[in-house]
Amino acid sequence: MRHSERRYGPCECGGKLVERFVTADLRVNGRPFEFENVPVGVCQECGERIYRGPVLEQLERLARGRLRPKRTIKVPVTDYRVSQAAGC
Repeated sequence: MRHSERRYGPCECGGKLVERFVTADLRVNGRPFEFENVPVGVCQECGERIYRGPVLEQLERLARGRLRPKRTIKVPVTDYRVSQAAGC
């Protein structure tokens, strides 16, 4: 059994989870945050991402803290319902 399998267990689909480092988006109190190099278990069969509790807790602490961000990005926002009404 590999280290990542012990840390994450099997996926609900039965696939094996392999640890990867990804970019994760999270909202805290309605504010969007993006975190790079976040450890996550990724299913080799279905692609599901499984975040461990301590990792999510740390991301929330970082978002609520005073750590200066590496950079700030702008994100376009589109209303899905408006796009459907417009026939897009």
